[in-house]
Amino acid sequence: MRLRSLTVLGIAALLLVSGCTAEPAAEPKPSASPSSTASTTATPTPTPAPIVEPEPAFDVTCDDVAATMAELVGEPSTPVAPVLSLVSAMGWLPGPAQHMFQRAGGIACSAGDAERGWEVSMVPGADAVIAGATERQGYWGEQARCEEDWCTFEFPDGEVLLSASVHEPGLGEADAARGEEAMRRLVASAAASIHDVEYIDSEIVGAACERFITEQEVSELVGEEAALFTDFGGWGIPAEVYEVVNGSRICYFKSPGSEYEGSSYLMLTTLPAGAWAFEKVDGDPVEWEGADAAVRSSGEHGENILDLRVGVDWIRLMTYDNGSGAADPASFADVVVRNLTVGHTAPQ
Repeated sequence: MRLRSLTVLGIAALLLVSGCTAEPAAEPKPSASPSSTASTTATPTPTPAPIVEPEPAFDVTCDDVAATMAELVGEPSTPVAPVLSLVSAMGWLPGPAQHMFQRAGGIACSAGDAERGWEVSMVPGADAVIAGATERQGYWGEQARCEEDWCTFEFPDGEVLLSASVHEPGLGEADAARGEEAMRRLVASAAASIHDVEYIDSEIVGAACERFITEQEVSELVGEEAALFTDFGGWGIPAEVYEVVNGSRICYFKSPGSEYEGSSYLMLTTLPAGAWAFEKVDGDPVEWEGADAAVRSSGEHGENILDLRVGVDWIRLMTYDNGSGAADPASFADVVVRNLTVGHTAPQ
């Protein structure tokens, strides 16, 4: 897997709402050298790639963010997590997408719950991210706004774009200025420390959903016609970072018609070169033929989840126990793994 320099990156319908809103792969290394008496040359064997978390392209960390937020709204009600928050989040976010900013050379930090909490993300390549989101009508300019119990902030500084939201009882318009000052200090520190980092490439960057599984394959497995929806993530900075910067995909298969009606069969999300994040997944490890690792779990709303690591990549399959004929993701997983490792079978 090739490493390349990153200074600036170019930048469903149950439980789904619109988002408008590293593993460095080592080159194979020879095995131990043969002894001086050996008459044959040892066959080189690959060295397993180490699972390494990507390095941010700046020196600001979630510890710095947490300290700033503690000064602004006090200590959070939960530990600070280095991922995007799932409070009032898009339905495609849990899993691979929570780590999208780290994959892009940035950070995402969150804490708290539905009563009080916050989320701050920063990503390099601000100009490209903003340009792409603007083109897709997902960015409406800088903002620093507070209203009843809520504040939202979004603005760039140099090569870094910051997005933040704060939910704290008592917040109002009078808090916008001090909140903006605190957020601008954070993003200024990140912009001042921007540096090159190693970006771990992946064969599934930008891959179409059909690379994983096709409409026909899903239809055959569920015994009903399935349609693929690929534009269900809405558009905003998260969607821009996830789908464009990272080249990840939201692949939602359901019955034809409206995205919001009918049977839901499968949602597939990805994190290219996301083995480091896959290692953090909670659930029950299981063996899966063709995959390097697999974990089963369930969501709080009845989702059946199967996370797969295939090489350096993380693929999540999520189905719903809603009578649609697709409660278990296992059959989908077999097809996905085969398509990624062997290739698609010829049409019959």
